[in-house]
Amino acid sequence: MRKGCAVDSKDTIREQKLQVILCGPLPKTERALLRRGDVEIIREKKNLNLLIGLNNGAIDCDMMIVEAPNGHGLYGLTYPMGKRKTCPVWMVADPPHEAIWNEINRQLGEAPAKRQAERDAAITVGPPKHEILILADTPQQRDRLTGWAREIYASWKMTLPPLTVPEDVKAYLRELPRPSAPPAAVVIEMAGVDSLNAAEQIRRLYPKVGLVWCCDLNFSAQAYHLDVDYFYLFSEADIGKFGIGLNRAQLLYNKRGNTL
Repeated sequence: MRKGCAVDSKDTIREQKLQVILCGPLPKTERALLRRGDVEIIREKKNLNLLIGLNNGAIDCDMMIVEAPNGHGLYGLTYPMGKRKTCPVWMVADPPHEAIWNEINRQLGEAPAKRQAERDAAITVGPPKHEILILADTPQQRDRLTGWAREIYASWKMTLPPLTVPEDVKAYLRELPRPSAPPAAVVIEMAGVDSLNAAEQIRRLYPKVGLVWCCDLNFSAQAYHLDVDYFYLFSEADIGKFGIGLNRAQLLYNKRGNTL
């Protein structure tokens, strides 16, 4: 029992430490960081492994510090970690110039409060809602999509989740609470730039929600960057395409847990 408590204590201490990635020898910078007492240094022998780990969310960090060949400090860069977070990047001499070092320390000092805010938001949001949100321009589209959803779930011999189908999509998106619990899936069938704006807002609010997107314009490149589960054009819309989209969204919902 005592041994278990000791492990828990160490894990808690490690979690509280700020994770800083060092790329390059940077011995003086490393010693100065460790003197803070609240920093843990992360290193990888191969930068490719490091970047892959950051991109897929396997490695988390609060800051990256890279050795600059010319010894100039540069900030204004961020690096994406997974799909939800970005990390500030500094390129520095060793040791960094005083003004840069002061800014690094200021940002590290703000990191615990940001972490706590993320935890508080996750607690406030709560578990995902077992519902499908359908965002469509016209009553005809809304009726068609809800009818297709009923047929598809009946063919799957599954209970259809509650459907939320707002009549005024723009007003609904404006009033969407932040933070709010994500639905099981979101379906967007809208025209033009309004469709793109809706997809971007949904993905910003719900980074992991299952997303099916249908539009009259070919936003396939934007759909890829927004990690849309299934994208198709108005000209291709039928119950088969819609069913494929819902199936993919459902599979990914079960796989990733659809947390905010």
